[in-house]
Amino acid sequence: MPGKPLLKDEQIIHDSIKTIRTIPQAKIEFMLQKIGGPFAGTFRLSGFWGDCHYYIKLVPKLTPQLADLVVHQIKTSPAPQNSSPLLISHYISPQMAALLKQKEIEYADCAGNLYLNQMPLYIEIGGQKHPPKSPGADRLFRPAGLKLIYLLLRNHQAINATYRALADDSGIALGAIGDLFSELEKRGNLTINKGTVRQLKAVEELLQRWQMGYLETLRPKLFLQRCQLTPGYSLMQIPELLRQAPEGKQILLGGELGAALLTTGFHPQSAVLYLEPDLQLKTMLKLHLVPDPDGEITLLQPFGQQCGWSGWQPDGLTLADPLLTFAELYGSATDQVAAKLYHQFLSPRLGS
Repeated sequence: MPGKPLLKDEQIIHDSIKTIRTIPQAKIEFMLQKIGGPFAGTFRLSGFWGDCHYYIKLVPKLTPQLADLVVHQIKTSPAPQNSSPLLISHYISPQMAALLKQKEIEYADCAGNLYLNQMPLYIEIGGQKHPPKSPGADRLFRPAGLKLIYLLLRNHQAINATYRALADDSGIALGAIGDLFSELEKRGNLTINKGTVRQLKAVEELLQRWQMGYLETLRPKLFLQRCQLTPGYSLMQIPELLRQAPEGKQILLGGELGAALLTTGFHPQSAVLYLEPDLQLKTMLKLHLVPDPDGEITLLQPFGQQCGWSGWQPDGLTLADPLLTFAELYGSATDQVAAKLYHQFLSPRLGS
């Protein structure tokens, strides 16, 4: 009797491990599939050389845009004791492979590229071509699923809201909620106690996957314009210009500028503004913005009903939710402020 179909994430893990299974006299024993940390499972690789313990960091599509974020997540996330990270992806290009080796991160992909470095075990296989077919993303990490995950990470009590409330607040179709919950449950991110009470699980792993999905998949769907300030105006003048605008409180301040307003001792170099498309031209004129594909100010559309911050606000302004602001801080220059946002605003929500 055929087994249940694998999630796409599971298929990538399954196909990537195939090459490891061909190591002479090697044995793989999966220890735990999901243990609540920021990883997809753990396994022990044993052979005549001894035992190596790995935990799996799954990145379905490793791109240059995500590389810095992924490396940062691996280097800073709590991990099982005496275990090493193994980054698994559908395909790891030669450029990405070189970067991972430089950062001392082991990896495996579906094409058969492999790098293991646990002395005395050392294996490197490179030059394998891109697999002909990508499994794509699980529904949970497409735009509708990412909007729902955002809502659950923003307030994990929302997991027990009605389907109607979740659909309205996240801005997705009512009929999608049940399927997305089923996928959450299959991944190990959702349990149902006593038949009705839902509980979110492995929240750290879900947060990290959501941040990658936000940057790679959802954010491009929200994109309106990249801009720069006209000469004579500075980034730090934007809050005052918004206070003077009649529609200023309808615009959500995020990105580095939003982070600077939520924390102290940080000098932003860029900003993200969330606004409805019909306000775009008025806002650009009021803030003295001109289109520029390399500009420091990005205009995005909000989604659903919960993109604004419900906590403290500077007078006359509306900040984007800290979760959205946190997701925008993925470069090494913002690591410290991202950590501040996480500990001050996200950690209490996630119960971590």
